[in-house]
Amino acid sequence: MKKLLLLAAILAVGSTTFAVSAGGSLNLPGDTMYNMSLKANAEAGHAGGFGVLKDITTHDNAVNNNRAVNIFRDKGRGWEDIAATHILLKVIKPIKIESEIDFLYTEAVKGDELEIGDIGFRINGYGPAKVEFKFIGSSLFDAIPGRVTIKGHNGFYPMQTRILGSGIETASRMVYLTNTMKEIEVDAYLDLKNTTPGLKFGVIVARAEYQ
Repeated sequence: MKKLLLLAAILAVGSTTFAVSAGGSLNLPGDTMYNMSLKANAEAGHAGGFGVLKDITTHDNAVNNNRAVNIFRDKGRGWEDIAATHILLKVIKPIKIESEIDFLYTEAVKGDELEIGDIGFRINGYGPAKVEFKFIGSSLFDAIPGRVTIKGHNGFYPMQTRILGSGIETASRMVYLTNTMKEIEVDAYLDLKNTTPGLKFGVIVARAEYQ
């Protein structure tokens, strides 16, 4: 009879211990830091009962559940660890694009075929970039028939041709900058056969931006 009472007392203590435990901690075989074990974890509060392992992220939209990290591993007293976040920072050189000339004045006679060649642009930076040229000016690039070509030296910025006469003309290319100066030139051909005399105005806007 005493043995039965003692056994009942042990079972009662054990069931009480597990009853207050809301979760379990499991160390799997082959763990190099802990032996395989399955323990009651009174600190958990999320797994749903001793010996019942559940996915704590199911239907969980919270960024962090209090103490949830302790459900599947009981680290034990005196355990500590060090965590690190590795940051890789790459500082890229700002793009700089410059025009060889800011203002260009030339004269031509009505009926001429005017060619303006080698208007230079220099660009420098590092990384993938978009380089865009816009030809703006209704009295020059829209009213006068012609074309413009844009090309980079040594294969940089493969040549593009735009036919003038339909409003704002745009040409663009994706390029890769390598911290060395690159050169792009613009050539313009204008047919002045049916053009009215007078001062014509236009602007070439060159823009470069990282992608």
